Amino acid sequence: MGENRTDIALLCDAQAFPTPKKRWYKFIEGSNRKQAVTLDERVKQVAGTLIIREAKVEDSGKYLCVVNNSVGGESVETVLTVTAPLKAKIEPPVQTVDFGRPAVFTCKFEGNPIKTISWLKDGNKLDHSDAVLRIEAVRKEDKGMYQCFIRNDQESAEATAELKLGGRFEPPQIRHAFDTETVQPGNSVFLKCIASGNPTPEITWELYGRKLSNNEVYQIGQYVTVNGDVVSHLNISSIRTNDGGLYRCVASSKVGTVDHSARINVYGLPVVRSMEKQAIVAGGTLIVHCPFAGHPVDSVVWERDGRLLPINRKQKVFPNGTLIIENVERASDQATYVCVAKNSQGYSARGSLEVQVMGFCRFVHIGNLFSWYAAKL
Repeated sequence: MGENRTDIALLCDAQAFPTPKKRWYKFIEGSNRKQAVTLDERVKQVAGTLIIREAKVEDSGKYLCVVNNSVGGESVETVLTVTAPLKAKIEPPVQTVDFGRPAVFTCKFEGNPIKTISWLKDGNKLDHSDAVLRIEAVRKEDKGMYQCFIRNDQESAEATAELKLGGRFEPPQIRHAFDTETVQPGNSVFLKCIASGNPTPEITWELYGRKLSNNEVYQIGQYVTVNGDVVSHLNISSIRTNDGGLYRCVASSKVGTVDHSARINVYGLPVVRSMEKQAIVAGGTLIVHCPFAGHPVDSVVWERDGRLLPINRKQKVFPNGTLIIENVERASDQATYVCVAKNSQGYSARGSLEVQVMGFCRFVHIGNLFSWYAAKL
């Protein structure tokens, strides 16, 4: 039953002898508990009919008419929906938040019924269906326009709000970086990266994705100039053939990350560094760079069970030693892969990579499971 701010009469048709008593109850929303309808100037009961004057949205719900006489009893259920135009607004309509601080938008709405709540960010749908949208730590990409939509089967309403970034900021930028270099074993190599940004970024160094730190091979230093740039250098005093490879400097702050990579080639026979076991969730994409060194290297290939890759469309192999496997599956992709680096004289080096594909785990709360089972009995 649907009405629009008018008088409503809920009938309780029951004829019996002796004349029965009729009483109205309303179920508490979201439960099987009910309470007697409170009668007042607006809500009256005339004989068995419940009359609601100037019905409000809060009058909506499931009503129960209970009929009793000395012989027995009976009950009749009626569902009442009082409709009202949908309206929405977001509070606050505009907010300015510093990086790393939380932001909260609340979609406040009126009207009935309301079936769904959804959010958009710059026109793109968000995976969120609650009235409160909370961002725990604001990042650069969070700034923009947010929309809240409320809908029912007949209409919808929408509200808009804006999130601005507070404070002065500048994502990291690399101002100067090292180039690809080819050297003889025993030479000294000096790599430098200069980065700017606000807040001041920190620079770290990696070789084939492994973070480097000060030791007998690598000496790393960093300082900030008077104009706020960060200068970081990596020094290798007496480089060996197996120290060659793909080096990367990474400049990062709470407002972003930027990196630069280049190869340092060291003359010598091919070498492939050891590779740590990789675990990847089923459905993901595996990206691996063969950690080879030595110079010159004529070819870098990947094998599995003695077969040269790619052997299917999901696999892609690039001349620089990169292997990509899309949409990984345990049955077909969990295996040991071998990277082979060769030079033109026929010398080669091999390295193995064990890939483990993990499935999804699903847990059911035992209390919820019991409640579901009991409801089915």
